[in-house]
Amino acid sequence: MNRIAHQDPRASLMAILLGALLMPMAAGASAQGAPSGSIVEVAAASREIAAPTVDLPGTVISTRDAQIRAELPGRIDWIAPVGTEVQAGQPLARLDDHLLRLQLRSDEARISRLRADIAVRERQRARLAKLEAENNMAQSELERVEADIEMLEQDLAMAIVDRERTAYDITRSQVPAPFAGIVVSRSMSEGEFTATGSTLVRLVDMRSLEISVPAPLRVARFNRPGAEVEIRSEAGDSREQIRSVVPVGDAQSRMMELRIAANSDHWLIGEAVTVSLPQANPVMTLTVPRDALVLRDREQFVYTVDADGRARKIPVETTGGMGVRVSVEVISGTLADGAPVIIRGAESLRDGQDVRISNSAATADGVVAVR
Repeated sequence: MNRIAHQDPRASLMAILLGALLMPMAAGASAQGAPSGSIVEVAAASREIAAPTVDLPGTVISTRDAQIRAELPGRIDWIAPVGTEVQAGQPLARLDDHLLRLQLRSDEARISRLRADIAVRERQRARLAKLEAENNMAQSELERVEADIEMLEQDLAMAIVDRERTAYDITRSQVPAPFAGIVVSRSMSEGEFTATGSTLVRLVDMRSLEISVPAPLRVARFNRPGAEVEIRSEAGDSREQIRSVVPVGDAQSRMMELRIAANSDHWLIGEAVTVSLPQANPVMTLTVPRDALVLRDREQFVYTVDADGRARKIPVETTGGMGVRVSVEVISGTLADGAPVIIRGAESLRDGQDVRISNSAATADGVVAVR
């Protein structure tokens, strides 16, 4: 038998009244907890003295990158594997030196024989000198023996040089590293016969790095050794000093080369970087943080915040870089010195959209401390 539960009419009336009172309160709390407008962070635009720059591709290279070649012909007994790290003077390859050691023994035997011949001639000269003193010997015989001794001494000197050359060749059968580095590649393997001048390995110094930048000749007069330039790569941004400028180009390319110090530890040899080089004298210009630039639909612009708290789109054109800031030229609209530009949260904004500034604190790059 089904039983129907009967409710108290007064309890139902109280529940309805309580719900009616709580609904406006919940709506007000929701409105207070989630104010309208996208949350953004801003920084200040500023006028600074800066030089227009040009972005050029550069490559991280090693200042010591050598093809190590054999000085002697011979069979390779051992050669360093690819990836081997060596210190200066450590062997990169060893050649078979058996024949050289046999030659060294032959040279030493020849030296011993010549010294024995000289000793015999010395004793003969002493006897002839004694006979000459007694007038029992012709002078010509003594002179002939002395000439033989002199020729034997010259032969001995040549034999000693030959022995030293052989000993030196034995040392050259072990190919030493001229500097500390890593074996990047091998051109030959154990058991192969190498000729004089054949490439054995490529050795690269991983600690002595530079950045090579081909640049137009026109920028030469605006860049000098010791000046700092901005370097950008996937590993991050940094400022490095120009080590040298080679303002010599050919008639076709009109390009020169700059070498920039690579003092940071995060560079990799062969890595591509972008270098910003001054191409004119410094001028007063308007700058904004690099994070303020927005690229969308083939446009480049920044967002500023007006007095009503709305984002305003300002089309700009970049004219140079200054570390974390870039110099810009306003195409349309107005961007005054000290005006706030949005550096966080601008990716999805629309022109005229309400925003709320929520910066945590003022920072060195000009972030405006507004909450």
